[in-house]
Amino acid sequence: MPPVVSFIVNTLVINKRLSQAALSLIRNEQKTGHYSRVKIKSRNFIRRFQIRQMLCEMRTGITVLLSMLFSLFILMLGVDCYYLCENVRKDTINDTKYEYMYTLKYPEESVPEGGEACFVKTLSKEQLGYNLDVTVMGMDSDNKYYDVKTHKGKSFITVSQSIVERYGVAKGYKFILTDDATSMDYAFTVEDICDERGGLMVFMDIDSMRELFGESDTYYNCLLSDKKLDIDEGRLYSTTTKSDIERSAAVFTDLMMSMIVMLIAVAVIIFCSVMFLMLNVTIERASFGISLVKVFGYKTKDVKKLYLNGNAIIITLGALIEIPLSKMFMDKVFPVLIPNVTSGINLAFPWYAYVIIFAGVMATYFIITSILVRKLGKITPVEVLKNRE
Repeated sequence: MPPVVSFIVNTLVINKRLSQAALSLIRNEQKTGHYSRVKIKSRNFIRRFQIRQMLCEMRTGITVLLSMLFSLFILMLGVDCYYLCENVRKDTINDTKYEYMYTLKYPEESVPEGGEACFVKTLSKEQLGYNLDVTVMGMDSDNKYYDVKTHKGKSFITVSQSIVERYGVAKGYKFILTDDATSMDYAFTVEDICDERGGLMVFMDIDSMRELFGESDTYYNCLLSDKKLDIDEGRLYSTTTKSDIERSAAVFTDLMMSMIVMLIAVAVIIFCSVMFLMLNVTIERASFGISLVKVFGYKTKDVKKLYLNGNAIIITLGALIEIPLSKMFMDKVFPVLIPNVTSGINLAFPWYAYVIIFAGVMATYFIITSILVRKLGKITPVEVLKNRE
């Protein structure tokens, strides 16, 4: 694609330029366009000149805004990746209120003292061609480790906020889960939504869940506790501690960090490159005018104010609009990009992240303009003499 696009663009541009008269090419004439007919009422000469210059370079300004939007898409993809990983880590740690989780092969008849009995079963839900594991947890409403209200009935569930983010469910929604071992589908009605975010989980009344899956009235296969329980190792599949969960929760960030850095770096490089090239083109196109105003005694700092500072308005307004726009767009697209990740899609980040991105955009602009000031200093009144008849 790059060679083909480059060939087509160069062919069109070169043919258009060479179709001009020879004298026009020698004089380096520039088309004024319709912007010269616009009436500007401002009494401030500097402001009128800046507005006129922005209208003259409108196509360049639009190109810069489009490149900034594209760069912000890539940047926001990297930022969303980072905050998704961080939110998963924080939510998992915050929602883990127990110290020990015991997964049992052969539960005892009576629940050990200090343990909260639960019935846990893993089902799956298909989305975008991927089957993701969904944990169904049966428990009593007074469970001290989960602030969840369960409802009596074999088809009633309370879904976690992660399920809402991943599958877009709401109260009254029919939520179908599949048991891959038996190829059986279970249709549930969403009765409530809880604030739990530590994984794709739904909650049921434990007695209703026992009845649904054909287990005895006292059956359980998971114990939650805030202290170590005396359980025979032969009865256990595994023992998970809170510290184990905290370590595993940070894995997402560690694995994704290199890609996050790469995305942000690519976005910055694209933005800097396009802005530098476009502003450089603006200066080259205006070299005759810059040379002329220098004849009238304007210094380099005045020329910068006339020809470059006006672009700050475009960049500022563009950033204020495009930063939230790119965030909204990426939040809509992001679930499609990670359909195989077993987690919620919590992409929220603090308000100061917007401020940092905006400050970064403006800092980049001012750094580039400060570099281009040197180019302004190299343009001398001799340019006027070169282009005279």
